[in-house]
Amino acid sequence: MTQTQTKGLSLTSSVVVVNALGMKPEGAAATSEGICAMCALHIGVGDLQAPTPFGQNFTDDLSLAARGSPCVCGYCATLSTVDGLRASGFGVFSKSGVLPFRKWQDIANALLNPPEPPFVMTYATANSQHMGWRAPVSESRNSFMVRVGLRDLLVRREMLERAVDACELLGNLPGVRPKAVNPARRTLPNPFVSMSSDLKEPSHGRLHPGLFSDEARNEWTDTHEGALALLRRLSLGESWALRFVLTPGAGAN
Repeated sequence: MTQTQTKGLSLTSSVVVVNALGMKPEGAAATSEGICAMCALHIGVGDLQAPTPFGQNFTDDLSLAARGSPCVCGYCATLSTVDGLRASGFGVFSKSGVLPFRKWQDIANALLNPPEPPFVMTYATANSQHMGWRAPVSESRNSFMVRVGLRDLLVRREMLERAVDACELLGNLPGVRPKAVNPARRTLPNPFVSMSSDLKEPSHGRLHPGLFSDEARNEWTDTHEGALALLRRLSLGESWALRFVLTPGAGAN
């Protein structure tokens, strides 16, 4: 391995996640410098490392930060264990520890009030999903990333907060407002056909056709126009976040 190839990162999501969980890196002391194949952490002499743990069933090769490196850091070695995979699937990880990120109320709270950076957010959409080492490290509470399944999603907190009011305004228009509301779900008014917590619904984030009906347009104002323009500027991460922010009490995961 050349000198350039050994210049890895000094902080990665694996470091943040393992430290937040109170777990320990695993492996043997390195006898030479290297770079972690999974998260690209710099491995210095004496740092814990392990051989790459990839078997025939490993399907995340394209996510490797340093493909071709023969070793992984001790932090990624920990996250590759059964316990590590289970512990890193759902959570907000930072120096303060781990915030719960599975019940919808917890997710809504964390999205609207994330911890001091650096932090890592993960939300698995399948069992035994590799999340911790693949997630981005966020350096801002106002614009941050969430790892949702196989996607890295951007959330801008101001946009998310403004979108709640825009959803209520447009969701209460005739032709959009539902005739009956299920009190068990407690979803705030919104103009979407559906919102998917795992992003597996094709109609996620699609605007309700009633929004463009004559019935709705009869009450249309410039304020409604501005609200619609705002919702059209939302990132996929912000539309995903609205699923929880608009329905904080529903769903167990």
